[in-house]
Amino acid sequence: MNPLNAYLALELMNDHAARAERYRQTHRQRERGPYPSYESVTIRRTTPDDWRALERLAQLEGRTVPDGPALAAEVDERILAARWNRAEVTLADPFLPTAELVALLDTRARHLGARPRTVTRPLRRAVAALRRKPAALRH
Repeated sequence: MNPLNAYLALELMNDHAARAERYRQTHRQRERGPYPSYESVTIRRTTPDDWRALERLAQLEGRTVPDGPALAAEVDERILAARWNRAEVTLADPFLPTAELVALLDTRARHLGARPRTVTRPLRRAVAALRRKPAALRH
């Protein structure tokens, strides 16, 4: 290889490396705070004694507490998420990472026989209703 070409290639590589370092310096990722790790989680049915904790979750989400029995995800004797099977409503603390807790609640609710949460579209509902009707009524 020609010494001039080698010199130009080396200068290009150094230039790219310097630009990459400047980019890294100016676009550093925000340092993420230490998220709490949940070493033990208790999934249980709620009791009347849990009413204040459920109200607190509802206030944090700006909603009301549904009626009826619920499942609660408890960490260190503090309820961080709750799910009502009849109303298909889930409340969780929005200021803590609770996605895993909600997934655990959904899984336990399925084990107890709750319907899975699905999004149905109006067209799908209409098609399903037509399929249920007798053939004489379709015309």
